[in-house]
Amino acid sequence: MLAEKHSRIVEIVGPAGAGKTTLYRALSHHNQSVQPGNFPDVRQLSNLPFFFWNSLQISPALLGLPKNNSRKLTRRELAWLSILRGWPDKLDQGLDQNKIIVLDQGPVYLLTETSEFGPDYLREQIAKKFWDGFYSRWANALDMIIWLDTADIDLLNRIRTREKEHIIKNESAETTFEFLARYRKAYDRIITNLTTINKNLKVR
Repeated sequence: MLAEKHSRIVEIVGPAGAGKTTLYRALSHHNQSVQPGNFPDVRQLSNLPFFFWNSLQISPALLGLPKNNSRKLTRRELAWLSILRGWPDKLDQGLDQNKIIVLDQGPVYLLTETSEFGPDYLREQIAKKFWDGFYSRWANALDMIIWLDTADIDLLNRIRTREKEHIIKNESAETTFEFLARYRKAYDRIITNLTTINKNLKVR
């Protein structure tokens, strides 16, 4: 189905427990035209130039944002922002015309984590221009977003019973449902921004 639509870069998104990784593995195992795509690993020495260069490129804009009493950006968040800035070019360089790259944790995920759960100052109106640059880059890089979801109670049970750790695994049902609602709202905001820029970006 994906090949017929000539999509080249596809991201699978959804809350924890929605089945993203299961679909990701199924597509890559059963369709030879599908190529899994993982973001650059900051722990690999060969990626150090990538992270150094892209963190350098976003630093002036970050330093220019008023911090007020907000917490500092973590190393992981800085790495994610560097990935958001430089990954589109890296993906483009690795594209095979006969392949479809499927991303499990792609730009929508990273934008959600950094913009919704990062330092407060990144959610101020003054940071809008900072985010607009990322949206522009990724709206033109992505061809399709597949959004998976299911009932909150099913997600709750899957998060609690699977071996994979999660920040809300041991939280109450109420806290978990609030977290899931916040995630969905952030996904909706981010995907809307992307599709506003690129009307041809498909969402399924």
